Amino acid sequence: MIPYTPPATARTIPVIDFADAFSPELHRREAVAWEIHKISRDVGFFYIVNHGVPQALIDGQFDWARRFFALPQASKSAIDMRHSPSGYGYERMGAQALDDGAPADLKEGFQFGFDIDPAHPYVQRGLLRYGHHLWPADLPDFEQHSRRYYDAMRALSHRLLSVIALSLQMPEDFFEPVLKTPIATQRMLHYPPQPAQAQANQIGAGAHTDWGLVTILAQDETGGLEICNADGEWVRATPIRGSFVVNIGDLLQRWSNDLYHSNPHRVLNGGSTPRYSLPFFQDGDQAATVSCLPSCCSPERPARYEPCTIGGYLDMKVRETFGAATVQA
Repeated sequence: MIPYTPPATARTIPVIDFADAFSPELHRREAVAWEIHKISRDVGFFYIVNHGVPQALIDGQFDWARRFFALPQASKSAIDMRHSPSGYGYERMGAQALDDGAPADLKEGFQFGFDIDPAHPYVQRGLLRYGHHLWPADLPDFEQHSRRYYDAMRALSHRLLSVIALSLQMPEDFFEPVLKTPIATQRMLHYPPQPAQAQANQIGAGAHTDWGLVTILAQDETGGLEICNADGEWVRATPIRGSFVVNIGDLLQRWSNDLYHSNPHRVLNGGSTPRYSLPFFQDGDQAATVSCLPSCCSPERPARYEPCTIGGYLDMKVRETFGAATVQA
């Protein structure tokens, strides 16, 4: 049983050199796992560098994001996510309100995911985040590059979760069965500069936690991401070129029995230029059950959550933040 301690107050977001996560030597992978373990118990956010994803591939995806969001509104609206049973496609400005009770977020987006056989039962049932992709007709090479980027991010998420499994005193391959047919979504987001006429508490993305296992975020040089520490203070995630920002999601917090923290964060683009970001959400197979890990509970600290399925939890969160009419299930 891993002992529980309350989270410490983070003043900065740590940087982890991820190179040894790829080492053939177990003790080097365990050293990275220990760094993740310490951080995940406190703030639940960290940068990774030397992660193996080519910078040219990341830069290229940002270029495509800028081109996509510069399309005429009619071209984007033609592939609105409301046309997809799985919720893929274009997210119109103000479609989501991440902060419960706050006005709609000041962002627009595009999302796609796992390339799955159209005959798969998950696709046939119209389940959230499986198949039914919508791609812009105006950008014929957009899908090809985006798929290359997606494959790199999915591979990185597998490596990251293998190290996280080690950090929780579980076998390195513990999460692999959960990742074979995953809800693994790549979003591209565009945040215009904060308008002077915005409503009270209306910002780019309201305060929220992420819902799945882990998020791996590429952010541009504009900045605007802020993380809430244990004292309720907002800490800026200053952009670091060549890095990803990683954070723990709700489902991993539940799996770890609150040992790891899915911390609130928000986006406020207070600058004068648009902000673009590329968050990759690795959430796992919709049918997988999340229940307390044996290393994270004991008679003194029993499981705090009832088991749930990944798909059931994510469907609930989508309906809370987008509205029930957004996804045709």
